[in-house]
Amino acid sequence: MICRICGSLDTRELPVGNYEEFFRLRVDTSKDQFLLFSRAASIQLKPASLSVRAFRKIRKLLSTPKLKPAMQFRTYMQACASCHGITPCHEYSYEDLLGLYRDYRTESYNRDRISVEPSYARIAKDVGSHSLEIKSRNDAVDRFLGRNSNAFAGGAMIDYGGSDGRFIPPFAYKNFERIYIYDVSIAPLHPSVDVRKVERLAAPKPEAYSFLACMHVLEHVGNPRAFVIDAAQYVQPGGLIYIEVPLELSQSMRENFEQRIVDPPIGIHEHINKFDRTSIRALVDSIPGLEIVDDAEDGEDLGWVRTITGRFLARKST
Repeated sequence: MICRICGSLDTRELPVGNYEEFFRLRVDTSKDQFLLFSRAASIQLKPASLSVRAFRKIRKLLSTPKLKPAMQFRTYMQACASCHGITPCHEYSYEDLLGLYRDYRTESYNRDRISVEPSYARIAKDVGSHSLEIKSRNDAVDRFLGRNSNAFAGGAMIDYGGSDGRFIPPFAYKNFERIYIYDVSIAPLHPSVDVRKVERLAAPKPEAYSFLACMHVLEHVGNPRAFVIDAAQYVQPGGLIYIEVPLELSQSMRENFEQRIVDPPIGIHEHINKFDRTSIRALVDSIPGLEIVDDAEDGEDLGWVRTITGRFLARKST
């Protein structure tokens, strides 16, 4: 199979994907041709004791067997030896995933998620809204873009997947005449956003922006490489693209794939793709006309969780 992060053919597949309940509630997973079904809730790795096995044999002889209904169990995921990235083998389209994000973090979204994931109630009001998250993320982007300030030429910026605009950093307000937000969600602009400079777009224009920011989007999409290729068409030649993703791909995940270990499974929730720093560098390098200008990774305290974030600045040459 072709890696949807870097385009490599050097991939391997294992049945290690587990659709979480909220994903199954909002997305039609029956389209997944790699989906596996089971009548058991888990894989039994250790044989039962002799007495338990004897009891099961006696019960089987004395009773009429009743088959449990088959339920979604696992799906295949692929790992790429070239970029390290891990993605579901099934490619979900933009339309397939709209159910997850059209009302992102609104009351209806939180209600549905809490209904199948009660623990989310503890952090629902903080995710994407905690004052520490907004400050930490915006400060970190400011520092990264600021150290590359000589590469920017002003003009118009587009935040591709920018939601309500709270994560537009001060650097953007200072360096761009106009800032546009393009997003699938219905979230209105937050009151903290300067509407004299910022507006939402129904559709971006090709080669109309000198800078495109794509922050915490690629982990959510069905085909990250195709997404970046599509987004790049809106950037002027010589313009810049900033990509920000959580680096959630652990060494243990990579080793499990190499050793063909199928437990524990990898949960498929909103973040359907797993990256490390090599993943996004390889993605950019695989696209003709794009080149890496700078990259970094750092830890962030978001108030409700700690995370490691990767930052990548690329230039469009043609």
